[in-house]
Amino acid sequence: MHEPVATLGNDIRNSSSPESAAASSADSKLRGIRPQVKVGLVIIDFLLFLIAVKLAGVLGDIHSATSIHLLILAGVLFVASLTAEPKGETARTFDFTDVLRLTFGAGVGTLAALAFELVPSPLAHASGRLVLIAALLGFIFRMVVRIGIVSTRSTLIRRRPEAMRTLVVGAGKAATSLVRVISEDRKLPYMVEGCVDDHARSKHVDGVRVLGKVADLPALIERYGIECVIVAIPAAPLPFINGIVNTCAGVSDANGRRVIVKVLPSASELLSDAVKVSRLRDIRLEDVLSRAPVHIDLSKVAPHLENQIVLVTGAGGSIGSELCRQIVALNPQLLILLGHGENSLFAIEQELRYKFGFTRTRMVLADVADMSAIRNVFSVYRPRIVFHAAAHKHVPILENNICEAVRNNVIGTHVLALAASASGVAKFVLLSTDKAVNPTSVMGTTKRMAELVCQSFAHGSGTEFVVVRFGNVLGSRGSVLPIFQRQLENGGPLTITHRDMERFFMTIPEAVSLVLEAMSIGHDGQVFILDMGEPIKILRLAETVITLAGLTPYRDIDIVETAMRPGEKLYEETLTSSEGLSKTNHERLFIAQQERVAYQKIAHGLTTLQRAVSTSDWKLAVTTMREFVPSFTMGAHLSDALQPPPTANLMFERLERPNGASNGSSNGSSTKSAKGAEESDTYKLAGTPGK
Repeated sequence: MHEPVATLGNDIRNSSSPESAAASSADSKLRGIRPQVKVGLVIIDFLLFLIAVKLAGVLGDIHSATSIHLLILAGVLFVASLTAEPKGETARTFDFTDVLRLTFGAGVGTLAALAFELVPSPLAHASGRLVLIAALLGFIFRMVVRIGIVSTRSTLIRRRPEAMRTLVVGAGKAATSLVRVISEDRKLPYMVEGCVDDHARSKHVDGVRVLGKVADLPALIERYGIECVIVAIPAAPLPFINGIVNTCAGVSDANGRRVIVKVLPSASELLSDAVKVSRLRDIRLEDVLSRAPVHIDLSKVAPHLENQIVLVTGAGGSIGSELCRQIVALNPQLLILLGHGENSLFAIEQELRYKFGFTRTRMVLADVADMSAIRNVFSVYRPRIVFHAAAHKHVPILENNICEAVRNNVIGTHVLALAASASGVAKFVLLSTDKAVNPTSVMGTTKRMAELVCQSFAHGSGTEFVVVRFGNVLGSRGSVLPIFQRQLENGGPLTITHRDMERFFMTIPEAVSLVLEAMSIGHDGQVFILDMGEPIKILRLAETVITLAGLTPYRDIDIVETAMRPGEKLYEETLTSSEGLSKTNHERLFIAQQERVAYQKIAHGLTTLQRAVSTSDWKLAVTTMREFVPSFTMGAHLSDALQPPPTANLMFERLERPNGASNGSSNGSSTKSAKGAEESDTYKLAGTPGK
């Protein structure tokens, strides 16, 4: 089995320091000739003109010119050639443009020397034939030297040890800069064989040939033994990158290994034209999402958070910590980090302090379901905006810990909502999930209950309650991606629960962007949904993880199908059958049209749920939630446990007999016996839920 291919960033760090790579590319304005090489060429050019002038005197049989005449003529030709040539000369290539440049320089030098013959000067009596022959020889000598430099340089580059044969996708400015940077540093493990582009305007990119179009990649990879493909189109759309990945996944190099695919970062991450190879990155899974990424309008978000006191629950989690990162960029007055894990809170506080330079934070260790603690937090800090990201989210775990799921996800949301409403919070944003739609799990049902709780507060206080519902988050704790990556590091296999299972996916920054945008435009009681494109099959995701590691699915790493776990379903939905959608100003955000439950009814159910949690009566908790979420479809492990035992069924049958007396018994004894049986059976049935 092949080892996973190292990332390009590691290659750069191992081969040379970032300072040397950046300096070599920044110096000479990426012209490709280092200062010391440029000085050497200038000296060589002057010597070549001296030789040309001396040889011109011999070839032209001109003996009237003195040594001082020859030296002055060489100086005129040399200086004229320097002033006539722009700084675009390069030691990487020599083509027709360079020939024209040298010709132009020689012509200017010739005209300058001949002009000196017409005025009183040391060259007033020089032969015109001498000037012409010297200029021609100088042109030839300089051209031969440059061709030799380019040929020697190309030979040295091709002798790079362990260099990967590379194709560059693109022929624009980014590709040109990339080829220049790679060719500048022989320590980089890349050897550019050529470029491909569907709309190339030239046959060469900084001396590297354009070998064909993108569709020719498979044939070119096989012909040239390509090991790496770099997409040098910063604005390339995701479907285009996805197509490159799929194309390269279908071919292998000469050794049977997968072709590595790298991409340049987005144009906004590049500093003008100075492309740094260290900024190249591997293809990420978010690059192959079947939709464009979500972008938000920060001008709409900033006024809501700037100079405000903001509270984030679950601040140490994947989503909560990313929320904190993006919020501090909008300069809040104070950011309250509330969570239950001290280590995760400390980690995000340190990151905000040392990476972002933001120190106006307060860490609060508290349980969201602890009413006294939460009331104290709101009383002391008086937050203006609340983001409620704290929740238990692991589906299989919550199937076996129902009361804890209800306590944290439902009761905790109610406690926070009450405190927010009482303290005059402007906006309360609940982070929900698409698993709340037609739930088949306890986790999804508790999140739907949390949605109902927030909506029940709508128009009942001065606080606006907004719900944001999104899909699975790539890279979050407990998500499928880190699991796949750990399994891959251990040599496989990758495990999926069902080959037909599919999910909507988002990146963590996308999820947070959606939350911030919804906060800025949302109104009381609204539930926001992201257009997440088409769902992705988990099987395809597993295959992509293997492919992006430079390996071949089912050959290098196997994929094993296990069984669906309790609470899982094959596909997720974004809307219930009774919900509709309405548009917003954001083209990727929609509002779900829902019927709200009155707070009085919710409060009664919450009282029952609180009693169920206090007595650890998970059956009562499930039954109560089903009254509010009738679309909840329980798994067999729960529905079977909720059925009355067989003995109880027999008791019910006994109670339904019209005449309980046996043959030969008196009516009095029969009535008494039946009454006793009824009392006994009723006692047993009433005691059953408490077990």
